[in-house]
Order: sequence, then structure tokens, then C-alpha cells
Amino acid sequence: MQNILVPTDFSNDAYNALYSASTLFKSKSCNFYLMNVYNESTPLISRSIDKVNGEVKGLLEQLKDESNEELNHTFHRINLDNKCPKHNYKLISKKMDLIGAISQAIDDYKIDLVVMGNKGKTSALGVFMGSSTTKTMASVKKCPILAIPMNAEFRVPYEIAFATSYKRHYDAEVLDPLRYMANCCGSAIRIVHINEEEHLDKVQESNLKTLRAYLDPIENSVHWMPNFTSKTQAIQVFLEELGIGMLAMVNYEHSFFGNLLHEPIIKKLAFNIDIPILVIPGTK
Repeated sequence: MQNILVPTDFSNDAYNALYSASTLFKSKSCNFYLMNVYNESTPLISRSIDKVNGEVKGLLEQLKDESNEELNHTFHRINLDNKCPKHNYKLISKKMDLIGAISQAIDDYKIDLVVMGNKGKTSALGVFMGSSTTKTMASVKKCPILAIPMNAEFRVPYEIAFATSYKRHYDAEVLDPLRYMANCCGSAIRIVHINEEEHLDKVQESNLKTLRAYLDPIENSVHWMPNFTSKTQAIQVFLEELGIGMLAMVNYEHSFFGNLLHEPIIKKLAFNIDIPILVIPGTK
């Protein structure tokens, strides 16, 4: 993962995502692309009125200036907090919508990973699922997305949970981001399946066998969870019981991840998202 895109709105959670990513890949040579987007509805950070030759600057011109100024401030801050000679930074300011800008940047800069902050465990899941991060997860299918919780202190994820229904055949390309992350962190991969059926059918058994073959020689194990009222509840119990440091899922259409986002009970649950979540795009 040589090219990493970090969108920022200059909030604490966005900076924490950047700090976590720079720590996670500290030993790797990486290009970090720090990107801020704005439009007519973006609030100005400063309340002062900028003037040029005595004339008040237009809103978009002020927003552009603020965007570039804050990007430079973020660049200097990360170099003070977590300087790494192997990391290069490029600053990108765009008048554009967030998802469109991310999609364009993935193409323009050959992005390998998008890193974003989320609201963390202080928010109910219904609020979290309305966030820009999750909308990006659902919309951007070209590149893996790593969501970093705002309130959690960064820890190397030595245990990565990979949630799957075994209903899809995973190939090497899809699993590359998971394998890279595990190798980068020295992590074991814990494959978790929720028991929606009494036995796996032949397709599921074949997919499980292929999955484990692709994951070797990385340490991995298979785990089964009861079919609780909610998949979110089952996953949460599993994460807590095994001390998981990162949750990974593949975002296919009508996949486990998609079903997780649309559970009717979702707004009634408090989902403690206090570990990073890696969402991997499925092949088309």
C-alpha cells in the first residue's frame, strides 16, 4: 500500500485517522495524500472577513485559502507528532463533493488505501451509519477503506477478524489488502461466520477451503458465532471475547457488510466501534 489517501475536514477524528495511518505504516515507504474538499455550503473556519485591495473576497475564494492553510497546518503537525523519513506528503484542495473527489483521487494518484475517521463508540450506530465515512464505504468500490475510531488510542492489531458468510468465492486480488495488513502488523486472522444455517453447503465449504488456502502461511483460525437477534450483536460479542484489534469485511452487493448496514434493529443498538474497520471492495 504505497499510495494512501486521507480525506480531512480538519476535525480531531480526521487527524487521529492520519496519525494512526502514519503509525501503522511507519516502517513502510508511503505517499500520503491529504485531501480537503469544500463547496458553497462549507462553513468558514475563520469569522474574520478577508479583503484584497480593499474588496471583500468571495466565499469560495476564502474557503480555498482556508483549505490550503489548514492542509499546510495539518502537514506540519503530523511531521512534529510522528515524523517518518519514509513518508512523503501531497496536499490536495478541491471544490467538489467528498465521494466524487475520493473516486477521482483514487484514479489520479493510483490510491491503494483510503483512511478516514469515524465517530467512534460515543455515538449510537444509527448516527455512525449516517456519517460520511460509512457513505463512502458504501459508495466507493475501487479501493479498500480503513475507518479509524476517533476516541481509541492506536494499537497494532495483532488479531484481525474477517467476517464472512462463505457464500462468495474469494480470489487472491480481493484478499490482497487483508493479507498485506496482516503481514504488515504481524497479525493472525480470525475468520468469523454467523450460524445462519445448521451446516455449510458444498459451495460454502469449498469457499472456506479456498479462503484458508489463500491466507496461508498467515496464522488463521475459523470461528462460529450463534445467530443472535442482530448480526451487529454477534460480531460485537466476538470482537470482545477474542480481543480483536481490527475488523475486516468484503463489500459485495447484498453482502454481509451490506446486510449489516441495513439491519432494522440497527438504530436501537449501541455498537462500540472502538477498533479500525477495513472494508475491501469485491470484484465486479
